[in-house]
Amino acid sequence: MSNVTEDIKSRIDIVDLIKEYIQLTPAGVNFKAQCPFHNEKTPSFFVSAEKQIWHCFGCGAGGDIFEFVKKIEGLEFPETLRILADKANVKIDYNYSPELKNQKTKVLDILESSADYFHQLLLKDKDAQQARDYLEKRVIDKEAIKKFNLGYSKDTWDNLLNYLRDKKFSDGDIETAGLVVKSKKDNKFYDRFRGRLMFPINNIFGQTIGFTARILKKDDQQGKYVNTPQTIAYDKSSVLYNMDLAKMSIKQKNYTILSEGQIDVISSYMAGVKNIIASSGTALTPQQVRIIKRYSENLMIAYDADKAGLKATFRIVDNALLENMNIKIIEMPKGLDPDQLIKEDKQKWLDAIKNAKPIMDFVFDKILSIGDLNDVFSKKQMAKKLLIFISKFRDDIERETYLKRLSELIDVDYNLLKEKLDAFINKKQKISSFDKVDDSEYVPFKLNKKEELLKKIIALGINFTNNLEYLASNLELEYINKDVIDDLYKEMIIYYTKNNSFDLKAFKKALDKDKNDLLDIIVFIFENEYSDYDQNRAFVDIQPLVKAYKKEYLTEELKKLENSLKLIEKQGDKKEIEKITKEFVSATHKLNNIS
Repeated sequence: MSNVTEDIKSRIDIVDLIKEYIQLTPAGVNFKAQCPFHNEKTPSFFVSAEKQIWHCFGCGAGGDIFEFVKKIEGLEFPETLRILADKANVKIDYNYSPELKNQKTKVLDILESSADYFHQLLLKDKDAQQARDYLEKRVIDKEAIKKFNLGYSKDTWDNLLNYLRDKKFSDGDIETAGLVVKSKKDNKFYDRFRGRLMFPINNIFGQTIGFTARILKKDDQQGKYVNTPQTIAYDKSSVLYNMDLAKMSIKQKNYTILSEGQIDVISSYMAGVKNIIASSGTALTPQQVRIIKRYSENLMIAYDADKAGLKATFRIVDNALLENMNIKIIEMPKGLDPDQLIKEDKQKWLDAIKNAKPIMDFVFDKILSIGDLNDVFSKKQMAKKLLIFISKFRDDIERETYLKRLSELIDVDYNLLKEKLDAFINKKQKISSFDKVDDSEYVPFKLNKKEELLKKIIALGINFTNNLEYLASNLELEYINKDVIDDLYKEMIIYYTKNNSFDLKAFKKALDKDKNDLLDIIVFIFENEYSDYDQNRAFVDIQPLVKAYKKEYLTEELKKLENSLKLIEKQGDKKEIEKITKEFVSATHKLNNIS
């Protein structure tokens, strides 16, 4: 397996991979960015092109391309391996390596097979004529059908089920993929999607994770659209239609166009405007906003101009402003969506994009157009609506700019409006403090302080041999646990005491892969934090690090002993109580001596 992972790593440049997710800027021989794994203002996330590793000096996370994709996508190793193997064009025979499969990869295999089957049905099956006629009517040609892998589900109860059974997939796995439903009457499975036009929904890597199925028959009792339910592969709150095809165009043009539906996306993409995605009928969630922000901070919204479209637009704006996105509105002619506008005149779509309005220009125009500035009550209502909207901006400069503009437009004293705005902001902050927010990507991280201290201690040890003598005498192995970094420290001290010298290259050769990868990160830390140190400064700095490490270690030990003592006291084991008490007193004494 190590040969496979090394082959993949040799074919994928870590800088290019991470650039697909976040904006990297040069920092000497390395690259830096704001960490995608915790909130920070000053960039502490660094990428080494030479070593092909990344490390965040703020939260301590780090590793290679596998660790990055696992962490940012929330994946296990089998799914990460599959994604990166496809990207690197490395073939893996999963049948001979069952350990490389898990429930999610099985589901992805089922969904891929289903998407291909639906596509072939649309192209060749006589029952799919209604779907082909619909696409022809919408001017979706064969090239678009192929590009977006559109399909057709037969209007039977078990057509897909039997096809997948023939492919040796189990009923349980097919159900887990969201493709079948179990009947409550006879406990049998039947196809979820029947007699519908199928739009495969892909993740950002192009893997099919679900479907949107559009009605074709007028007498269909189900809704106009039926979607894949929540599964281990499909999470509605983080899915964006066409992001897999649009992401590079978004980065190149530095803005994303957000539309309502799949047909809008397909028409725009085939017309040459490829930086377009759809939220698939949902308001934009915080997770979706963050995915969009990976590629650009600039968002253009192209929703219908009717009342429902405006309402949806403003819901999207709320979450986008929380992430400090720069928002513009593409104003659609009333009654037309992007698809219809492109069919009428492609240039009109291009002009609409070019003339997109900054969000506050749009809001000012909309609110002031329905009020009367000569009527006091109307003026009061307009001011309230605009102040509420201005309060949603997180940047003080933006708030100040729009507040001055409002004051001039409605001829009301700036200071009075400022008081009102501050009241709205304070009220909103109080409310938000009680709200439960699903913010898993930015949950405050708990830095493993002891581990980070030990990384720095090792960094100052391997590069200044005199420090190893100090460590051997002052950071004894009794303070070291059994994690990979602890084992690395032990091997470093043993190597030094055995040879009475330290050769980094020779030391690396004796380490296994996990410790070598960790040592690369530690060397990276040294290059970024200590490269200008001489021996004297390194010796001065390592002493407080050792002291701080011992304090952390002993504090942790005391907590463990305290918990053990409480448990043993309940059991009444006097000998064990006496033993743990002695250990507790000894650890307390050591901690006091350090302090």
